[in-house]
Amino acid sequence: MSKTGPKTEAGLAAISASAKELDHTAWTSNPDAVEAIQVAKRLRNTKHGLYASVPIICKAEACPYSHSCPLVEMEKAPYGEKCPIEIAAIEDLFERYAEHFEIDLENRKASDTIDLMIVKDLVDADIGLLRCDNKMAWDADYIVNNTVGMSEDGEPITRQELHPLTDYKEKLINRKNKSYQLLNSTRKDKEGQKLTIKQDPSVQAAEMVKVNQDMEKNKQSEHEAKKAYYKKMNMKMPEEDDIIDVEPIDYNEEE
Repeated sequence: MSKTGPKTEAGLAAISASAKELDHTAWTSNPDAVEAIQVAKRLRNTKHGLYASVPIICKAEACPYSHSCPLVEMEKAPYGEKCPIEIAAIEDLFERYAEHFEIDLENRKASDTIDLMIVKDLVDADIGLLRCDNKMAWDADYIVNNTVGMSEDGEPITRQELHPLTDYKEKLINRKNKSYQLLNSTRKDKEGQKLTIKQDPSVQAAEMVKVNQDMEKNKQSEHEAKKAYYKKMNMKMPEEDDIIDVEPIDYNEEE
């Protein structure tokens, strides 16, 4: 079975064929660059294409998070490649968020674009939190001594403060909360647009009959109340023909 994909011979041939139908002169006239643009577009349209630039590049022992990296400990860190730990986290989080917010990844629609972009922001924030946790796992102490000045003797003046990562984590959490709110609001808007009232015709007819019956009952009750009032006042209840309609006087009308 032959391999397929944007980097295979068949894939590149397909890209070159489709590239001829598109106008890339606004970007470049170099055929190789046009082909590269098509490859990039295909990569971006994959399930996790939006996250291609998120993972850091593995530097093995030179990575700032190497002290808490299990792959470095197992001597399986792929130097120069995208970080497998972050890739695994991205894929897991993305699919979990998509499932939670009922985004069909196999049949994505144009209407899912906003949701997917907000989910990306959530995943970005989660990866940032993961990096903070990995860094703090090594630094450990949440209190740091920051130099705020120098004494007359040239000695540094320090002040104990919270680790800068604690402030950064708080910002990431706030960013996640805002993204949650945005995602929920967009979904409520969609539901509002899709709202339709479906009712069985027989049920609707029965409700109309009930409304008419209620109106008749109200009229009857009003009539009985009038009769009781006139009887109590020892007055004759006027007939309908005895009631004279009078138009209100318009005092603004010129004589």
